[in-house]
Amino acid sequence: MTRIGILYKVEELIKDKTPEERYQERQKQSRPVVDALFEWLHSMEDSVDRSSLIGDAILYTLNQETYLRRYLDDGHLSIDNNSAERAIRNFAVGRRNWLFAKSIRGADASAIVYSIAETALLNGLKPYVYLSYVLDELRKMGPFPKPDDLNRLLPWSNELPEGFRTKEKK
Repeated sequence: MTRIGILYKVEELIKDKTPEERYQERQKQSRPVVDALFEWLHSMEDSVDRSSLIGDAILYTLNQETYLRRYLDDGHLSIDNNSAERAIRNFAVGRRNWLFAKSIRGADASAIVYSIAETALLNGLKPYVYLSYVLDELRKMGPFPKPDDLNRLLPWSNELPEGFRTKEKK
């Protein structure tokens, strides 16, 4: 657990750096810790009861080694998937509400709107204001909008009015 704590401390220190800087720091600081962790896990592999909780945890971690090391090789990647889990948490809660949709198409429409709202949030937008703007702009564009006009409306577009922003993009 100490080694994992060290890895998260490094991530805290480099969170505001560029992807290239994060990559460099991970090579210097995190890679030796990860190497030592997996070296220890491999040394424990044959000496633990595979059916015990600790044995199961060690085997699981060793089976995931390639994936767990992946963040070291790309400064764009996070050490964990916590942000993704936070993003889908509300979606999972919303699933209960969709049980009461009157039709499959209604449930699909709700899921689409919810997905757009979550994407807006992840891009630092106020979802209600953003959705209202998009619907109004789509109405003005008519039945055959140009791809460039649609791209201008995407949540990550730099052409959206500044008043829509709640904070920096996540």
